[in-house]
Amino acid sequence: MMTKTKRMDPVLTWLACAATFIGLLAIYDAGYARAAADGMVVPREFRSQVVSTVGALIGAGLCWIVRAKEWRTLAWVVYTVTLVGLVLVKLIGTEINGATRWIDLKVMTVQPAEFAKIAVILVLASVLAFRKPAAKPPRPPRHWAERLDWVWIPRIGRSWPLLLVAVPAALVVFEPDLATAMVIAVVAGVMLVIGGVSRGSLVTLGLVTTVLVGVLVIKEPYRMERILHHGDRWSAENIEGIGYQTTQSEASMAEGSWLGVGLGEGRAKHTLPAPTTDFIGTTIAEETGLVGMLVVLAVMGGLTWRLFYLARNAQDRFGKLVLGGTAAWIGVQSCTNVVMANGFAPPIGVPMPFVSAGGSSLLALWMALGVCQSVLSRTEKEVSADETDRDRRWHGRTRFSRA
Repeated sequence: MMTKTKRMDPVLTWLACAATFIGLLAIYDAGYARAAADGMVVPREFRSQVVSTVGALIGAGLCWIVRAKEWRTLAWVVYTVTLVGLVLVKLIGTEINGATRWIDLKVMTVQPAEFAKIAVILVLASVLAFRKPAAKPPRPPRHWAERLDWVWIPRIGRSWPLLLVAVPAALVVFEPDLATAMVIAVVAGVMLVIGGVSRGSLVTLGLVTTVLVGVLVIKEPYRMERILHHGDRWSAENIEGIGYQTTQSEASMAEGSWLGVGLGEGRAKHTLPAPTTDFIGTTIAEETGLVGMLVVLAVMGGLTWRLFYLARNAQDRFGKLVLGGTAAWIGVQSCTNVVMANGFAPPIGVPMPFVSAGGSSLLALWMALGVCQSVLSRTEKEVSADETDRDRRWHGRTRFSRA
């Protein structure tokens, strides 16, 4: 008898809706002071986020209704379109505060780097899911030539999927947006672990990535300056300069204490340059206290846990990789945003998923959840199909016996 299975994970959907709703409230709260100063009632960021939310929900629905096995092909389409978008950023992108990350479409701006995250997850999952185990040497290598021929050359040849991560990450680095590139790299690393890549390869890859990030940090003086002066950000020469954002955020979050100073009563929205994006958590913590911030963290942690839980129980490798990669994306980005806002780490420009203002980020996240729901639907359909197939074989054998 075919088992009735659900087609969508409601926990995942409701947690994402809760995070998006919290984001809308926080964006309105954090943005109204600046809007009032400009003679507006409703903050521009809030209006934009409402429109983006509608578009994101439609995008998630479209991703969900696509048959999951078609995502293996569409992964390459999404990946190619994203690469084209990242190249176009360099050619016709809009520069804001020294960074060229956006494409102005006149009716809206698009940040292709946000879509690079879901593109890498999809294409890496489509490759790793059908990757055959490495062939074992006929016998243990006796000298370096055999080790080179039997172990290292095949291992290098099997590492070509890393190019699928390196190319978009490199394009993002040169925008410049090192933080987003690092999020992509960490997500890819988690997917390699889920994909069963050997421990030695992971250690080698981790060391190479660490060296590359170190070189990129040293190469740009402003990155080194942020790191070197983060420890003494409260000093007289830094508190109004390079340490301004972090010290303002820390002081406001401390002011919030356990229950906050009250909605609309915070001062961070008046002093921080990015109160609705990277430092949206500052206003939440200041006005609702530690309790309010813990609610936000519980929602983000719940999303991450649920995705990892579903990945662990997924019945195929493609679904496991897509779910695990999306979980890593939300988890890593949430943690990075929190440690940046509370002063544990220097400001590196990572938004809080679903909560910070940003249409491209919100659309990419909801599309990823739509793909996850599609993958879950496929897995459940396959279970039903298998049970139906077994049921038919059983009945066929029974009828044959009666004959």
